[in-house]
Amino acid sequence: MDQDIDARLQMLLDRRDREFAEGVVEEIGNLSRELAALRRELSALADYQAMRDRILVLETAAASNVRLPRVAVVEPDQSLRPQDGFYGVEYSGGTIAFRWTGPSRQFTFDLYVDRTHGADLRLDALSCIDFDVQKDILLVADGDSIPVSLTPQEAGFVVTARLPSRKGQQMTNLVFIVPEVLMPPGSDDPRHLGIAFQHLSVVARNADSEARDEEAIAAASGAPDAEGAKITTTVVL
Repeated sequence: MDQDIDARLQMLLDRRDREFAEGVVEEIGNLSRELAALRRELSALADYQAMRDRILVLETAAASNVRLPRVAVVEPDQSLRPQDGFYGVEYSGGTIAFRWTGPSRQFTFDLYVDRTHGADLRLDALSCIDFDVQKDILLVADGDSIPVSLTPQEAGFVVTARLPSRKGQQMTNLVFIVPEVLMPPGSDDPRHLGIAFQHLSVVARNADSEARDEEAIAAASGAPDAEGAKITTTVVL
């Protein structure tokens, strides 16, 4: 009887050992499969990192080959926003487009142009209410004050300036500041007006164009050559 019990216990122990061994084998198989999956994920991650590095290299190379335009032109019939200091487009004689600036003393332009060797700027004002007041117009480019030259015209004036050289692909921000905004005398127009903006052009300079004169910027803008005295103004902030 005791021998039978011992035999049954031994058989039970043997069975439990087999089940334990089978469990260990099964767990080792599971771990092997998980390890293989992890290796595949690591391999995929390495491939992704290598691909990402190649993409970054290509993007950097592409960015270095991007060239900004050499000429930027803004006309009054383009989309100029009130928050940038412009009223709606109007027409003189039914054909010549212009926009009054105001009601702020400042009006701004954001544009992209190549300034590797600097750039020549020309702004045409069709007219203004009081030339003696507005002739002291100021220019700030990318936060820096820029000297300007002003040439009176029959009704308005032309502002020219030389923008300094700058590397990179950044946008150029131009802020013009008029001394006053005035209400038209003897008129029911309630607006406070600066100048009648007609045209802006910014033309990139070449490495050998240090002696470029105003005729070049006038030809690029399509505006007539200015005649008359020049007034130079520098803003000090």
